[in-house]
Amino acid sequence: MKIIKIETEVMDIEFFHGGIRKQLFVRVTTDEGLTGIGEAWTGAPYQPVEAAVINVFKPLLLGKNSSQIEKLWQIMFRHAYRYGTEGVIMCAISGVDLALWDLLGKRHGVPVAGLMGGKQKDRIRVYASFPALRNAPLLTENLQRIQDEGFTAVKLHDLDVELIALARRVLGDDFTIMLDPSGAWSMLEAEKMAHRLEEFELLWIEEPIFPMQDHDSLYRLRSKTNATYAAGENEFNLSGYRRLMTSGAVDYIQPELSKMGGLTPAVDLADLAASFGYTLCPHCYTMGPAFYAAMQLGSTRNNMDWHELKWLPSGLQTEVVSPVTVIDGYVTLPDRPGLGFDTLSK
Repeated sequence: MKIIKIETEVMDIEFFHGGIRKQLFVRVTTDEGLTGIGEAWTGAPYQPVEAAVINVFKPLLLGKNSSQIEKLWQIMFRHAYRYGTEGVIMCAISGVDLALWDLLGKRHGVPVAGLMGGKQKDRIRVYASFPALRNAPLLTENLQRIQDEGFTAVKLHDLDVELIALARRVLGDDFTIMLDPSGAWSMLEAEKMAHRLEEFELLWIEEPIFPMQDHDSLYRLRSKTNATYAAGENEFNLSGYRRLMTSGAVDYIQPELSKMGGLTPAVDLADLAASFGYTLCPHCYTMGPAFYAAMQLGSTRNNMDWHELKWLPSGLQTEVVSPVTVIDGYVTLPDRPGLGFDTLSK
């Protein structure tokens, strides 16, 4: 069970508008010959996160018992505390932590959900997360395709009111629509837009204001409008999530497991959110170990719903793991050991 090797792997994946983004994976191998695979968030250049994995955490963990996940998480967090408790450090911890959970499930021959008390549900609800397409025919085509693929919900990044109206016309009244401005608006702009968008009955507006951690402004916005709000992908630790929940600024909490330190703190967050009466809707901007980790946790919790599933004009991302199948808006939890994905291309 001793860790003998920690490696990183970087893959090119398709991203918005045909662009390429680097996806960073962490492989942890033990003296048993088992390997767990995790994922660290790399929305910015990946090199700082990779350096933290290899230069900060690898020397700490070699020779350690890989089954002591909580202990190893605390060792990493405490050692790197003075480097920061957000950003690069937490992304790096996430990659290692997810790999350790994948490894533990494989060692025991069970899905990770079985290590957390077992499933309460066999499937999770997902939504197709679109890039900003900025083109009416392309948007229409992809909205029709996701309906054919079994989705019942979509998140748009297009902020043009006409395109949002188009989406509602194409999808009809019963289809769920979310909107993600990604911090594009000021407080006044967000208030104006929230009123304009009321007629489209959006499930939520996600992180409308920059900076995304400005909980006070988001609370003022919520108090002045009738919209429902979501946030959390840009929180990196439990302290941030606690501040977000106590602020009363949002209705849905969106943890990004490849940013917040992995599955270990996500388990604590699920309990914390339940105590506040919040629903967790995992954010996930790529298809990989982090999506599967959120699905494992989500299957064990009644207060988790609406998992994000990346959609591109070419369809679901398939470069890294085998694509999931969406049926009536849900994805079934795999029975494979560990996090549950069955392929990782090299």
